Amino acid sequence: MDAPPLTRHQRRRLLTRQQLIQAAVDLVLEKGYEAVTIQDVTDRADLGRGTFYIHFKDKEDVLWAAIQDGLQETEAEAHSQFQDGLPPQIEYYGYLNIFRHADRNRTLYRVMLGEQGSAVLTGRVQAHLAAEYERDLAALPQKIYTEFDVPTEILIQVVTGSVIQLVRWWLEVHNEYTPVQMAGMLYQSLHHKKPPARVGPSPLVD
Repeated sequence: MDAPPLTRHQRRRLLTRQQLIQAAVDLVLEKGYEAVTIQDVTDRADLGRGTFYIHFKDKEDVLWAAIQDGLQETEAEAHSQFQDGLPPQIEYYGYLNIFRHADRNRTLYRVMLGEQGSAVLTGRVQAHLAAEYERDLAALPQKIYTEFDVPTEILIQVVTGSVIQLVRWWLEVHNEYTPVQMAGMLYQSLHHKKPPARVGPSPLVD
């Protein structure tokens, strides 16, 4: 059943929230996380401090809201693509989905992971990805990840740390690599296998 349409008040509230989020993201990229204040955010959004505190408790909270929106979008895209069953070498497609989403949302990912962001927020991103990866591993056939002779909790930290560091490097350092190339190189580095042949139309293929 479709959700009921938003009321005028709900639409206005969502718009205000998005104004605050966008202002915070833009300012962090301009000035760096530590230099940005709540007053900066409300001035940029042309809203009062009281309005800010209706929606968020502090600077970290408003940026985490932006990050969560992005992470949830990435996860929803990945899960919707595999409703008809998992393809072989599923890990590769997971990496590709992350790089494609980062490519479309470079501003957000630079706040999440880049030099202008916050180490605390980057840590929260990795913890979120680790929890999601752990849930995904639990749902996969055991044979998919027994190639690694290490405890699952170590595997999760290695994979999520590698993803975060490589996405950060890709966005911060000038290069011509595509999402497909980055996902393939990460897959080969972690799994010591060639990425799958990409034949035929697919929402995951550039």
